[in-house]
Amino acid sequence: MKKITKKIVFIPVTIIVLIIVFFLVVDIFIMPSIVEAPEVEMPNVLGINKDDAMKILTELNLTPIEVGPRYDSRFKENEVIFQKPYEGVMVKENRRVYIHISGGEPLIQMPKLVNKTLRDAKITLERIGLHLGEIEETRSELPNGTIVKQEFDFGFKLEKGDSVDLSISVGPQIGMIRVPSLIAKSEKEVEKILRRNNLMLGKKTYITSPTLLPNTIISQYPSQDALVSIGDSVDVVIAKNKGRN
Repeated sequence: MKKITKKIVFIPVTIIVLIIVFFLVVDIFIMPSIVEAPEVEMPNVLGINKDDAMKILTELNLTPIEVGPRYDSRFKENEVIFQKPYEGVMVKENRRVYIHISGGEPLIQMPKLVNKTLRDAKITLERIGLHLGEIEETRSELPNGTIVKQEFDFGFKLEKGDSVDLSISVGPQIGMIRVPSLIAKSEKEVEKILRRNNLMLGKKTYITSPTLLPNTIISQYPSQDALVSIGDSVDVVIAKNKGRN
């Protein structure tokens, strides 16, 4: 019984002694090497090219960590715009130093200009820091003075101050005409409108509908604003009374 009791007491005591020894080793040998590591004063690397900044930090036995890019118009591309730790702080050798790198001027997303007037397009470009480039005139089904094509697609990234060339419509070619809207108009009105526009009424299809006003146009082909030749026909679908065949 005494032997068992001694074992029970011996094991915890041994564990406690080992723990104490471990902390003594850490305190005497390991911690001094950490605490007493040489210190250096953090230099100022703001506004310096990232390669030069990394060289300066490395020569001081510091470990530079690059972060970014972050767009900032105050700094040129690849210059350091932020550092941590800050200038003048005393740090131990091998300390990580985070340097944020500038991507230069922020890029501008190309807006959608097609279907805008030339005046609106110019205002839109100037407002976001772009310039109107060369203007090319072209015949198009779009109304005269409307942008039909832009040099860069919507969403394309441009630098501030870039120019954008545009193509502007001078209207359709001679002999073409734009189809007027016939929807919700009566059959007699449609005939007058088409005649006035040098067009003809084409195929008429009648459908029964309990909700639509009888003898009114509910669809047309070609659709409104489509370009057709003078004298072409426009087919229509007309709502009818239930009793009409």
